[in-house]
Amino acid sequence: MSWYQQTWWTDVVLPAGVCAGVAWFGLLRHFNGKGRLLGSWRSAGLALTVVALMCVVAVGTGLLLPHLAKLPPAAAGFATGAAALPRKKQDESTQPYVKFMTLGIAWLMERLEYRMRTDGLSWCDEFIDGVRESAQLRLLAHEVKQYLIERQQQAAVIKSVNSAYDATQKAIDLALEVQTKTDQACGVHTPWARREATEQELFECRSTFGEARAMCEHLLLLAYLHGRRSERAELEMLRAKAVPDDAFRGGAVPLQWRRFSLRRSRG
Repeated sequence: MSWYQQTWWTDVVLPAGVCAGVAWFGLLRHFNGKGRLLGSWRSAGLALTVVALMCVVAVGTGLLLPHLAKLPPAAAGFATGAAALPRKKQDESTQPYVKFMTLGIAWLMERLEYRMRTDGLSWCDEFIDGVRESAQLRLLAHEVKQYLIERQQQAAVIKSVNSAYDATQKAIDLALEVQTKTDQACGVHTPWARREATEQELFECRSTFGEARAMCEHLLLLAYLHGRRSERAELEMLRAKAVPDDAFRGGAVPLQWRRFSLRRSRG
């Protein structure tokens, strides 16, 4: 008997390998444009756990199929009836019975999508951590917008980029307006009449600048979701045009992961 005819190969290894390949391809298609499966250790762990559970289900189903004929008719009727019961529509999350019937895979998929989005937001926050002025935000947003539009062919993505850019510009204009009024009131340009900003003035300046930063991060998130890890150097150049490199603690864009590797890319 040849090695490929052994029971362990045909019943376990082969179906698990096929399932793993198909499951990974399915995850790539499902989460396309939603984030990066290997964006962090947590997202990578969740993605691999989903694939592993799918493999377990595939192998278990193959092993149990010959024994389904021995299943009591009453048990089969109960399982079918439970699956066919009407359920309330839930748009925000997976229905509880679906999570149970999929052996937790549906719940893990929800957690994976949430983790991937969190990874993207964290990356964007670290990306502009050194930006301290509204003028720098304006220049960075303009460079990122042009960069994305030149490389995107999907009309929906281009529309999202333009919308995010417009919202960013409005927020930056407001932040600059508030900062200018505060500077004039405090006499920044007239040293003989200069005073310290009040708590209310500081709050307004910081809140409007924080809103502008948040809008800029939404624009950067599109670069994260629809860009590639190999574009890190180009993003660094865009950021260097707006902000000096010494303004950042790390001096580089946060490290990203290779597409199919758990090793972090080296700067």
